[in-house]
Amino acid sequence: MQIEKFARALAQQGIHSGAGVPCSFFTPLVNYMAADPAMQYISAASEGEAVAIAAGMCAAGRSAFALMQNSGLGNAVNPITSLLVPYGIPAALLVSHRGEPGRPDEPQHEHMGQITEQLAELCGLRTHVLADDAAAFESELTAALAGGGPSAWICRKGRLEGGPDAPVRHVELASGTYMMPEHGSFTPEITREDALRALLPLLDGDGAAPAHRPAVISTTGKTSRELYELDDSAHDKTNRFYMVGSMGCAAGFGLGVAQALAARDDSRRVIVIDGDGSLLMKLGTLATIGSLAPHKLHHIVLDNGAHDSTGGQHTASPNVDLAAVALACGYRIAETWSSERDFVTAARRHLASDGPTFLRMAIHTGARKDLGRPTLTPAAGYQRFRDFLARGTA
Repeated sequence: MQIEKFARALAQQGIHSGAGVPCSFFTPLVNYMAADPAMQYISAASEGEAVAIAAGMCAAGRSAFALMQNSGLGNAVNPITSLLVPYGIPAALLVSHRGEPGRPDEPQHEHMGQITEQLAELCGLRTHVLADDAAAFESELTAALAGGGPSAWICRKGRLEGGPDAPVRHVELASGTYMMPEHGSFTPEITREDALRALLPLLDGDGAAPAHRPAVISTTGKTSRELYELDDSAHDKTNRFYMVGSMGCAAGFGLGVAQALAARDDSRRVIVIDGDGSLLMKLGTLATIGSLAPHKLHHIVLDNGAHDSTGGQHTASPNVDLAAVALACGYRIAETWSSERDFVTAARRHLASDGPTFLRMAIHTGARKDLGRPTLTPAAGYQRFRDFLARGTA
């Protein structure tokens, strides 16, 4: 299939954006998108990150795909099964078929090639083999988007052809501001719940009309559980996306939301509340965010040096200057604090500045023994968040 026909089929269904880790089978598509200013391809650090970015774009009303070699399908299993499927997010996955039975290929692709279609189906993806017919593909895509939930297309070698050469890229190193009080001092003074409570006025837009409030994404585990319980009747919940799975994907999801809002000139800010364990799981997302430099994205990391939701096992965060890493990746502002007053002051300063910004806050381990779980189903939470984002700021 000529890439122009394939891209036209995507565009007919409103898909102008995608994120991925490329395979040579998709070179025509990636090069075509890079040369077309109406389309956006985001080079992700991992396949799971690509899925999260596409999911965030879908939440903000911009249909998107995640692209990957089938050898990376395993890296995407978690966000597929704990984000796309339970939340019912209609992202499209484009998966190459390296190691296809009956075709010669490298030995590392042989086993995955045998199980690619079966694995995609077991993950809950409506799975198709990409046909050499643009009309047939568009028909499948139309049905998939109308049916809700994620779908996948398996692409054989040579199925997509044509297109321009890769454009020349000019890169300039970013520079930003870095602050850390008394370098090496990172002694927590408050709990995660205290930190979240202190953020509530900012998360609610300081009383702004609902349509002008920021979009808030909270990471999986006790962060989302505590925020959900703090969001009582006095606080608006419709601007919240409580992640209950897909560990490591909050920042990627937030990036997708920010990119989709920017594409339609929506001025709302996006706040990602992350944890150290989640951040370290997909640390490469910092580089993706830094390279795109979304002006409205603000990344907050509540760091207790532990996997608190699974029993308090240690993470490597005490040995890593995460703010310095964020700055090196291209964030405009990166700060580390341990007092509630400094934390809130910094958060306000960040939200008044161009992003991306990064704020790391030291917190104690532990949580209330009577901490509950969100009673809102993932699908209902996604739809509510999507409706909030669709309202716009007009």
